[in-house]
Amino acid sequence: MHQDGSLALPPRVRHRYTGDIDEHALCVEGWRMQYDQLSAGRFQGELSDLWLDDISLLRDRSNQAMLKSGEAQGETLTFSLPIRNAGALHCAGHTLHEAQLLVARGDNLPELRTPANLELLCINLQEAEMARLLACQHSTLGVRDLPGCYRLPAGGAYLELARLAQELFTPEAQILTWLAQPRARAMLRDTVLMHLLDLLDTGEPHELAPSARLRVIRRAREYALAHPDQPPSILELCNRVGASRRKLQYCFQETLGINPLAYLRTLRLNAAHRALRRGAGESVQDVAAQWGFCHLSRFARDYQALFGQLPSTTLKAAGQKC
Repeated sequence: MHQDGSLALPPRVRHRYTGDIDEHALCVEGWRMQYDQLSAGRFQGELSDLWLDDISLLRDRSNQAMLKSGEAQGETLTFSLPIRNAGALHCAGHTLHEAQLLVARGDNLPELRTPANLELLCINLQEAEMARLLACQHSTLGVRDLPGCYRLPAGGAYLELARLAQELFTPEAQILTWLAQPRARAMLRDTVLMHLLDLLDTGEPHELAPSARLRVIRRAREYALAHPDQPPSILELCNRVGASRRKLQYCFQETLGINPLAYLRTLRLNAAHRALRRGAGESVQDVAAQWGFCHLSRFARDYQALFGQLPSTTLKAAGQKC
């Protein structure tokens, strides 16, 4: 996992409720913002922010129409998108009637007029990190090409990211538990970045020859099996094989008829099955942990679904062999 300390703050999540528009603007930590209220009535706002090492997520919602201007941290990129639409946005002289992903440099945020009751998600990360991700995946996009507007499809990655944001910022979410675990935090970070990259990857994957698809699959498989106790995220796999998620998905579906996550999980279940059949004095819990299954009950359920028996049954049968 690559992390840039220039943006990093301790992992945390905060929720604040505001009753004044200037108070609301001052609560956006690390940003210098000015908000002007445009619609009449008493102001009520809510701000939630989440820090995942070197990226930050901000959910901003209020009951009034506003004019927003200012800047975020230098040498960063800010990705903004509505997670609950409330009408047209006006950005840098353009009227956006459909949901759009707005990408801007942190030190050059466009003036934004937002409607009342809009819920906006902003994701901020270093330009250098986004440049690294695009290079790792052999993207045709350069980091300097990104600032602008991208039409958001009705479902897919946009829906997944909006749903994830809603889950993360609900008061009952177990986010503090996740933040306390480095691996869980890293996986959450990768999930957010993978959704962002999906939103930017609007083209169809180029058709590849079967031999090229097999090379992509082989590299993904070798990397996953070389790190059994820490299953890689899709973002890690994409970076390792030099492909976008769309291309990785295409290679697996065309060649094996299965998505990459399901395939790699099945590989690990088969490896655990072989280890249990050897019965080398290890417990079911030891084998599950060795192959990256953190939740024993979920491992047992998935194992039984694949092999028709519980892992404890496989281990017991191994102990009865001559």
